[in-house]
Amino acid sequence: MAEQNIKIPFAYRALFLYFEPFAALFGAVLLHFRPEIFLNTMSPVAKYAADNQVIYDQLSATYTLFAFNEAVVLRVTKDLRVWKALLVGILVCDAIHLYGSWAALGGDVFWDVRSWRAEDWANLGSLWGQGAFRVAFLAGIGLNEAIPVKRE
Repeated sequence: MAEQNIKIPFAYRALFLYFEPFAALFGAVLLHFRPEIFLNTMSPVAKYAADNQVIYDQLSATYTLFAFNEAVVLRVTKDLRVWKALLVGILVCDAIHLYGSWAALGGDVFWDVRSWRAEDWANLGSLWGQGAFRVAFLAGIGLNEAIPVKRE
């Protein structure tokens, strides 16, 4: 099957190759060294428990994998199929993350942006905004026609 090479527009490259990997790496560091701050960002009632540090460290590892996939894997290919496959996976994660935020905050807060704290804007605003970019990319918005290239 032929690769689907394409020039990725600047807005997508800026978000997926720079901003998101940086944000994911920042989240990974925060999870490992200051999980109580991370927890407050997700829910104002969540409390840090030191005996759960293994969970924070494992989630930190997952965020590090996201950072690597976007910062490295997407940089080594222009194959549209690879980009779309990786971004679908992250979009699925976004959806589950949004569900978790809805469950933690409750529908009254989750759906009412007027009641969001600064932390909710950082969490939910980025999830919705970055998710919208992912959907736009997957829908082909702003992408030129892919150029099929035969494998050697």
